[in-house]
Amino acid sequence: MNPVLLPIVLSCLLLALLTTFWLLWPLRGKTTDSGQSVRALGARVYRERLQELNADHMTSRIDADTYAALKLELDRGLLADSEGVTAVTASTRPLRGLALALLVLLPALSLGLYFGHFLNAGVARDLQNQVELKPTLDRLLAGQAPAADSDRHSLPDFMRALQRRVQQEPANADAWMTLGMGFLQAQDMGPAKVALARAAELRPDDTQIVLTYAQASIMSQQGPMEPAVRSQLARILHDQPDHQGALLMLGVGSLRAGDRATALTALEHLQSLRTAHPGTQPDDSAADQRIAQLLADARRDPAEQAAGMRVDIEVALAPELARAIPADATLFVFARALQGPPMPVAAIRRPAGQFPMRLTLTDADSLSPQRLLSQQDAIVVSAKISRSGSATPAAGDWEAIAVPVEKGSQGLVRLRISQVRS
Repeated sequence: MNPVLLPIVLSCLLLALLTTFWLLWPLRGKTTDSGQSVRALGARVYRERLQELNADHMTSRIDADTYAALKLELDRGLLADSEGVTAVTASTRPLRGLALALLVLLPALSLGLYFGHFLNAGVARDLQNQVELKPTLDRLLAGQAPAADSDRHSLPDFMRALQRRVQQEPANADAWMTLGMGFLQAQDMGPAKVALARAAELRPDDTQIVLTYAQASIMSQQGPMEPAVRSQLARILHDQPDHQGALLMLGVGSLRAGDRATALTALEHLQSLRTAHPGTQPDDSAADQRIAQLLADARRDPAEQAAGMRVDIEVALAPELARAIPADATLFVFARALQGPPMPVAAIRRPAGQFPMRLTLTDADSLSPQRLLSQQDAIVVSAKISRSGSATPAAGDWEAIAVPVEKGSQGLVRLRISQVRS
């Protein structure tokens, strides 16, 4: 038996036994000894009463006919008492048999129903994964490299184990941070933002956690930055005016929100810092190019920028699926690079409303400032409807066949959701 399930099974068995005894205690009946004492008492009373009758008859206090009648009544009373005691004693036997049968059957049936009907194989596997992944999670949360055999577990396994850990340790900022990073890796921005917001709340002075939360919020937010994110970035820059990570997040967030003046101020300051203090990291050149691209976008005319960076999309729904889509489902539209990593370059999330639905993908929908939609030579556009509201692919999602799009294409991209993911 799975060692994780052993305490649960033992607890259920103990509860079943206690319930059985509680139900059967009223059925325990009277003991045989009490029946024998009642019979002996009746016999003693009979002998004493008979002696009194004999004495009355010998002293002529009663005549022979009266004596005979009273003795007959006394004999009948003794016989009735004996039959009643025998019936009571005998009646305890079937009750005790029933009690013994229930004492055996109730726990057996409880275990049988548990293992046969109520023990979900997925739950057992999830509990086993939690036990196996505990050493790896302990190492990760301690800042150490994971064990060599940890790669045999999938990312969803890690995510479920991490979710269990934050339930057990809700004040563990490292656990919330690791959970948020896992959701970021899975491109599930909503839960990532929630987990990272909790980590930032628990450790507001940890700049790395705050900046990671700001990145998740900016990448998932359409329109203005959230006030909490802007406040945290302002606090970091107040204490450290030359903090490059905070300047980059402020520049990207302001640019996505349409605040070009703030974006220009932050990005120009960042560029001057990097020019005055060139770095030594291998990716510094790529980072400088990315900052230069962001500055160019901030300085570009908005009308010109929008004209060259849009993909118009129409999402339709197959008629046979119309009744199957719940009212609270969520529509996702993804754009992935035709050549390169499988993670989406840009995404749009909308409530699944009336179809067909018209949408437009632009650079504002890019998920990372390092991989803008406009930087891709060719993309693949796809769409799905999620029952759970999660961007992570899952069985039961309704999907459309992906459509490739070349850079500079002007036509309407039509997607038709017509199949269910198995």
